[in-house]
Amino acid sequence: MNSTYKALEVWTAQTLLDTGILFSIISALLHIGRPYFERILSRMTLRVAADLWWLVYVIFRDGLLFFAVLFIFLNVNLDLMADIKVGLPFVPIGMIILIIALIIKVFWNTEDFNKLAKINNYIIASGAFLNMLGYILVMESPGEEYEAAKQPIWIFLDSLKSNHNPWLATVVFYITFILLIGIFAISLYLFAKQYGKKESENV
Repeated sequence: MNSTYKALEVWTAQTLLDTGILFSIISALLHIGRPYFERILSRMTLRVAADLWWLVYVIFRDGLLFFAVLFIFLNVNLDLMADIKVGLPFVPIGMIILIIALIIKVFWNTEDFNKLAKINNYIIASGAFLNMLGYILVMESPGEEYEAAKQPIWIFLDSLKSNHNPWLATVVFYITFILLIGIFAISLYLFAKQYGKKESENV
């Protein structure tokens, strides 16, 4: 029974991680594809239809980004990284980059297609690209049934799987954890600063 629970835990964790990586790529494509959605928006004559179109776009674009970060974050810990394959160091670094992009969205204006919004799109695309590299090159590297798996490059990439390299997984986890603490502290500072500014305006 314990083995069944363990297998279910591993399957669930791996599925969430893979889904998070997929969500990050889709969200990046939606961010990059903003000009297309704006062109369609400009051709809609009904205001209700236009508002609904933009609302659905924003919900999918930002919602997928949020859940991508959440699903990947749930699996970047030493316990699960020993059981499932996480592409090191690509996926954890990609998660950090996507968290930074989320913070920029929360505390600064990226709703308008300004310079910051364009920079943030590049940040999101970079995080998604790292996730994609981690998934394709490391997590889904060729298995033993492929002759290419014996080549040095694929042997090296296979060694970057978290469940194949506990030492590297530990180092990456420590670095990721320190960065997360720093990001959390900066977020609290930005929140306090923004909240204090609104309080002073209301006085």
